Formats: sequence, structure tokens, C-alpha cells
Amino acid sequence: MGSKELDHASKEFSGIHHYVFFNATAAEIFELLLDDKKHEAYTGGPAKIDRKVGGKFTAFGGMVEGVTRELKPNALIVQEWRGANWPSGHYSQARFELTPIHEGRGCALKFDHTGIPIDKVEEVNDGWQKYYWTPMTEYARSQKVAVVRKFLEEFKNQARLDVVDETWTADCVLHVPGFDVPRGRRGQKEVGKAIFDAFSNVHVEPHDTIVEGDRVVERHKATAVHKGDFMGMPASGKKVFWTENHIYRLENGLIAETWSEVSFHDLINQIRT
Repeated sequence: MGSKELDHASKEFSGIHHYVFFNATAAEIFELLLDDKKHEAYTGGPAKIDRKVGGKFTAFGGMVEGVTRELKPNALIVQEWRGANWPSGHYSQARFELTPIHEGRGCALKFDHTGIPIDKVEEVNDGWQKYYWTPMTEYARSQKVAVVRKFLEEFKNQARLDVVDETWTADCVLHVPGFDVPRGRRGQKEVGKAIFDAFSNVHVEPHDTIVEGDRVVERHKATAVHKGDFMGMPASGKKVFWTENHIYRLENGLIAETWSEVSFHDLINQIRT
């Protein structure tokens, strides 16, 4: 998160200036500001946003209203903005400038809100922090973790191969050292089928979750029973475990690419001894 300051340059109207840093891409933040369904999800209030130049918007069930005057995809939003209890016909200007940082995985927001009635400045200043910057940060993170956890719980722990169609992009890529995995959802399904054919009672538990921009990194521990052939080793009936480290790259809410490291050496030693 960033710093903020109040500007009391006028006796009737004033402005606020915020500098906010998000662990999310500029595209994500742009969407959170203009997609009315997402806006409703993180603010908790009804919203209608006509996301075009000249398009009108309302938020919090009509408590806030305005018109979008400038749009540059993933870079700039300028709006005429007013509270329902402001002087009749008076609009302020809200300007959102988005700049990618950290190789595009993060976003810096320069926010200028000018022309606010002087008696509303504190309320508006606190409102941006309370209803936007903090919940936007939490929402962006939770949405990325959610798709990864859905894949973990339903694919790995419930052996639902078809959940790949709901959580991965059609042209997804899997990087697993030592294995040539086919591109696309079919590759992930083949990996899953091979594991479920060789092991029963598979249970995977996450231990660490780190989110940076479009990446979700997780450390897992898996337990299972060796019930079938695995890498040429016949079923041993042994209860085994292995560890996994995954870096998931997300794209439009789905997993597009993953880099995986699995402790197969520990697993093989358990089966052989």
C-alpha cells in the first residue's frame, strides 16, 4: 500500500492524492475499477458501470455516481465523480494512473481526486482506503488463490480429471523436470491419470502460499498408498509421501502455465525399501 495526503488549497473545494502499490498487474486493477460485478464483490455495494468514454456509473446503490471521461486500457481512467449528498450538479474529478512495476507483476497507482466539497474531504479520503484500496488488494489475492485451491482440492484430492477444464487455459503449459508433458489440458489430465492409477487415498495438503502478480507459489505435501505400477515398480501396498513445489502463472483467472518440482527420489526410495 502507499502514502496519502490531503490538499486544502481552496476554501470551498479541495483534493486528495494517494499513491498505492498493488501486488497485482495493471490489467487486474483496471478491471477491478471498471467491472461492475467485481466492484460489487470487493466493495459490498451494488454497482452499475458502463465502461466506455461517456458511460455513466453508479456505486453503493446510487450513493456515488458519475461519468467516465477518459480511458486508456490498463493505464488511465478519468471520471467525473460525485456523492449523492453533494451540492446539486457539482462533480469532482477522479484520475487513476496505472504504471506496471516489478516486471509487470505489480502496479503503482497514482490517484488524484480534486474538486471535493471541503466538508466531504475526510469522508472521501477515508472511503477510498476503506472501500477500495484495502479490499481490492485482498480480493485480487483471494481470486488467484481460489483457482489454485479448487484445482488442488478437486483434482488432486478428489481425482476429478474434468476440473482441469474449469481451472486451466486450453493451451496451458506444464514444466516438470524429466518428463515431456503434452501441451494443453490433456497433458495435465494424463499426469493425473498416471498418479491415480498408481496411488490410492491421495491427499495433498498446502503448507505455504505466496502470491506475486500473476504468480501463485505453493508448497504441498502428499500422502497416498502405492496400489499400482509406478515408473516400472509394481504395487507395494506401502503408505508413501512426497513433497511438491509449484509456481502457477495465471491468465484471465485460469492457470496458464506451471513449473513443478516433485520429490520423486524420496518416493522411489520409500517404494523400494
